[in-house]
Amino acid sequence: MLVAKLGLAVDYRKISIAQVDAEREEPPVVEELPSAAPSPVEPARPPPTQSRIEFIGVSVAQSHLKAEARVEVTLEGVTTVAAATGADSSDSVMRLVAEATLEAVQRFYESGGLFAVSSVEQCTVGGKPIVVVSVSHVVERHERLLVGACPINGDVPQATVLATLDAINRFLWRLVRKEPTEYEVGPASED
Repeated sequence: MLVAKLGLAVDYRKISIAQVDAEREEPPVVEELPSAAPSPVEPARPPPTQSRIEFIGVSVAQSHLKAEARVEVTLEGVTTVAAATGADSSDSVMRLVAEATLEAVQRFYESGGLFAVSSVEQCTVGGKPIVVVSVSHVVERHERLLVGACPINGDVPQATVLATLDAINRFLWRLVRKEPTEYEVGPASED
């Protein structure tokens, strides 16, 4: 399966892959490897069972050498907005947008490590401009690098948010969701 789906050749005698799902009651499904491999292997990870985080909006305010990026995202009907502030330079504004995106995303999950922006870059692929964002997920003493990309299509801040979400959305199924908390706001009491 690793060769067929990911192009990775591994020695089956040294590496085995198993999936354990405590909530599952039926026996796991076993997929057969191509005929060259001698034994079946289960999928490396389960398909994500939760929805992906969706982009709603982004705004960047710049004044007096400072910039503030505000990002709004939603997950299964719950919306959150997060902001990041810093210096007003072209590179730092894109980083601020990515940081605000990660801050918004982290509000949906219990502590399962931290996300940090490693780099944000504009480049061209096939003559078209794109934004590439690399994000580190750090938990205990382990660090995982996640990378996402998005075509710019005239809106660099939006492409930066979408590239950041592209980097982390495939990883989020591993984290524990927070239970949404809703508050009803009413008029202040007269006491």
